[in-house]
Amino acid sequence: MEGNYISDPSKILFLLKKVKSYNISLDVIYSNLKTKGSIRYVGDYSFEIYTSDELKGSESVLTCEFLLESKLYNFQTEVLSLKSRNIMLMLPSSINIWVKRKYPRKNVYQKLFMRFSFVKPLDFSKTTVPLPENIPSELKELKSELDKDVPNMTRVIDLAVKRISKLVSRYEFIFYKRGMTLPSSAIIAGMFKRPLVVENTSDLESYIKTYEGFNIITYGDYMRKANWEDQKVVDQIKRLRAMFLSNNISSMVTVPIKIIDDVIGFLVCIKSQGMFSIKDVIYIDSIASLISEAYIKNSIYSTVSRESYTIPVIDISAGGLRFEIDNIIAKFLNINDSLRIFVKFPTREVQMIGQVVRIDTTKSNKKLWVAVSYSYISNDDSKYILDFTARE
Repeated sequence: MEGNYISDPSKILFLLKKVKSYNISLDVIYSNLKTKGSIRYVGDYSFEIYTSDELKGSESVLTCEFLLESKLYNFQTEVLSLKSRNIMLMLPSSINIWVKRKYPRKNVYQKLFMRFSFVKPLDFSKTTVPLPENIPSELKELKSELDKDVPNMTRVIDLAVKRISKLVSRYEFIFYKRGMTLPSSAIIAGMFKRPLVVENTSDLESYIKTYEGFNIITYGDYMRKANWEDQKVVDQIKRLRAMFLSNNISSMVTVPIKIIDDVIGFLVCIKSQGMFSIKDVIYIDSIASLISEAYIKNSIYSTVSRESYTIPVIDISAGGLRFEIDNIIAKFLNINDSLRIFVKFPTREVQMIGQVVRIDTTKSNKKLWVAVSYSYISNDDSKYILDFTARE
């Protein structure tokens, strides 16, 4: 289904002007809905379209498609302004060129659901943070729970808390949500994707020291990266020290919980007396890695590999389909991967083997759309889908 793409701005500009002069109709897709549109104006950096239906809500990104010379052109771009049916859009950075579909495609969002399994074995090592070679003996019970196909996240957290509680005065798990306010330690740990430590909050040197040979940072690493002047560094450290001491914090560690390059949360550990050692920080980082792997396994197997049909199909044809998936699970998918797919129709279940051809972003930072082309489907199932799309 997928061909190539245009990324040269002058060629994109020429193509959109051609669409306007030929008065070619566009399919405008938004919030899983579709309407028709036409291009009314094309400038150097933006263009305007007029849609058949008024778009409801405040759209920030639109997907547009049009047919030209038996090829399907598809692009996503940012909305600059939206007034009733008149929409000003930014010139897209690229336009996909696909071969015209052999079979009609039907939008079935929230009408059809599916599940799938991986034809290839899952490789968690590419997705999780590598665990230390020698897991501390006291974490073996936690590791044993993690080794299950479907770790019990409640038990994993309980075991993690049991171990952390012996080491710290108080702690907090922060699972990050877009837009939430984070403490400065979490912001910096998330930026560097490494544990941040203040060994002794009353000692100014603890804020700026370096830990060569260890995967650990301090506030000083951030200040040096930001090229702060000496006086600004001193003033900020004094403010941090006053804040920690007023909250009865003598030592602090903030560890990011990571999946590949994404930080999904933080584990903040605090001592009211005494100091965290380097060994303590590595230990806490090990626990965060175990929590990360348990979270991934739980998400994968509870959503994908059970008998429930919870994954929404966006659209479907006799030749392929698109589905919406949690971005954590999508991290396991690559272009050309093979999936065993089960789609629940009103009167039957249809099975096929599909090849991933495209992974699209959506307005939600938690969801992705995956396009699949069938590499195997029975003639009977293919005919059933063709009849379904024709009559729906």
